[in-house]
Amino acid sequence: MPENQIAAAPADFAAAVDRIESMTHFFAEVAEEVVDEARLGQPVPTCKGWRIGDLVDHLAGIHRWATDALHAEHAPRETPRPPGQDLVQWYRASAERLVDGLRAAGPEAPAWTMWGDRVAAFWARRQLHETAIHLFDLLNAFRYGDQWHLDEDLALDGIREVLFGFYPRQVRLGRTRGLPGVVRFEVTRRGAADTGIVSPAVGDTPDASTPLGTVRGPAAEIYLGLWNRRPLPGILPPLAETIRAAKLTP
Repeated sequence: MPENQIAAAPADFAAAVDRIESMTHFFAEVAEEVVDEARLGQPVPTCKGWRIGDLVDHLAGIHRWATDALHAEHAPRETPRPPGQDLVQWYRASAERLVDGLRAAGPEAPAWTMWGDRVAAFWARRQLHETAIHLFDLLNAFRYGDQWHLDEDLALDGIREVLFGFYPRQVRLGRTRGLPGVVRFEVTRRGAADTGIVSPAVGDTPDASTPLGTVRGPAAEIYLGLWNRRPLPGILPPLAETIRAAKLTP
C-alpha cells in the first residue's frame, strides 16, 4: 500500500477523539498520583534516559504541537512549558486543547501532517496512538503494565500506521536504510480470521522485496513490539534483531 493511501484516522473520527479524551484523562490521573508521591524523577525503562517528568512534559508538548498543526501549512514549532507551570496542570490543559481543537476542526479540515492526506483526521489517529504508547510507558514504569489495554482493531490500525507511515518516513528522512527485504505480520484475532500484513519494500537495499520471515501474535503484542516496548512475538532472535536494527519507528 503506497504511503499516500494510508487511512488518515480510525473510521469514526468522533469516536477517535472521544477515545483520546478518555485516554488523556487516565494518563493525567496516573501522572497526578506520581506528583503526589514525589516520584517524577523515577526512570522510564521503555524510554531510555527519560524520567517520569520528561515523559509527561513530552506528551503535553506533542499534544500542543499536533493542535498547532491543525489549519497549518507547515510543521509548527514546539511550545515549551512556561517556567514554574505545574506539570500535570500543563498536561491537562494541553490535552484539553487538543481534544477541543480536533472537535472544532472536524476530520476534513486542512492540516499539516507527517505523511498522507493533509487533513485534521490524521491527527486524531496519530495522537490516539501517541497517547496509547506513552500511557503504556507510564504504567509500565510503576509495574502496572498489565493494566494497559488496547482494543484489537485499534492495535491493528497502529501496526499499519508504523508499517505504512512511520517506516517509510524513517527511510525518507535518512534515519535508516530500511529492512533488507519484507516481513509478514500475521495478526491473530479473537473469533475472526488472522489478518496478514506485509511490510512495504522501501529503502536502498539490493533486493527490498526478499521475504525475511513472519511475525505472528496478537495485535497488541505486535504493536508494542514494533514500538520497541516489548519483544516481538513468535520470532527467532535473528529476525527480531533485523527488525530492531531497521528502526521502523523514531
